[in-house]
Amino acid sequence: MRMYWFFFMNFGEITTMPLFLRQDILNNGQMAVWHITESAEELLNLLPESLQEEGLRTPIKNEQLFKQRLASRFLIAHLLPQTSILLGKQGDKRTHLLSPNLQLSISHAGDYAAVIISSVPVGIDIEVIHPRIQKIASRFMHSTEWEYLQHAEDFKTLMFIWSVKEAVFKMANISGLDFQTQILCKPFNLKNEGKIEVELHTLVDERLLQLTYKIWGDMILVFV
Repeated sequence: MRMYWFFFMNFGEITTMPLFLRQDILNNGQMAVWHITESAEELLNLLPESLQEEGLRTPIKNEQLFKQRLASRFLIAHLLPQTSILLGKQGDKRTHLLSPNLQLSISHAGDYAAVIISSVPVGIDIEVIHPRIQKIASRFMHSTEWEYLQHAEDFKTLMFIWSVKEAVFKMANISGLDFQTQILCKPFNLKNEGKIEVELHTLVDERLLQLTYKIWGDMILVFV
């Protein structure tokens, strides 16, 4: 059963956005990343009155998470410059556009928020590179991936593989999809930006996907 919440956003008076990155993708899609430098109060004051009320009605105690959420709403409006946008939330708690013609994926980490919108299923993930990923690597790394990495313990590479699989998981939107056995990264040479091929194995079919990535500072961005 799907659970929904609704609000309308009116961004007609907002003319500029502190974008870090914006890119057009296939199927008339768009992707954007925002570097968050504003306080929660500043972000909230930029929002239209209807969304200010919604934000205060369902507050998030963690200020960073609150800012990430507000930033993602700005990005959606930036990519869809309409007078109003209707959002909903499914039982899995993922925010989506209530439009049969548009697919949405949102991610945020640290001081960044990222959004991708397209007419076909999409997935995006942004992560802060951190060594703690080594503690859970055995849960998502397949033996073939360990083999071509020669059992590398480089946490940057492990974080990259996790981010790739997270983006595919969001795009596939299949409950219970196993990161270790059903989402497999093909051999790659990690650079600051590029493409990576991934095998997606489901009960219905098998697909070879191509994802785009960008790495800067301590951040990783992957989308499909």
